[in-house]
Amino acid sequence: MESESPIIIQMLKNVKQIIDVSKERECWSLEELKEIDITYHNVSEILRQLQGEDIESVESKEDPVLPEPKLDGLDELDESMDEVD
Repeated sequence: MESESPIIIQMLKNVKQIIDVSKERECWSLEELKEIDITYHNVSEILRQLQGEDIESVESKEDPVLPEPKLDGLDELDESMDEVD
């Protein structure tokens, strides 16, 4: 699974970017946006967990201090969720 992890992480980042671009282009109705935002949140959470696993596996092999994984778009998600409500 370790060799697949970078591929999965990149794919999830791509999904987030696709959602961001499509929202900017206003491709979704208000009804659809609720589901899109839920999907975005779920993808972000899975990505966060996978990035955490990657950091833990690297730390177990070495002892460097690694930066915290950064999640792009969480502020936008919060704002867009407010718009949906």
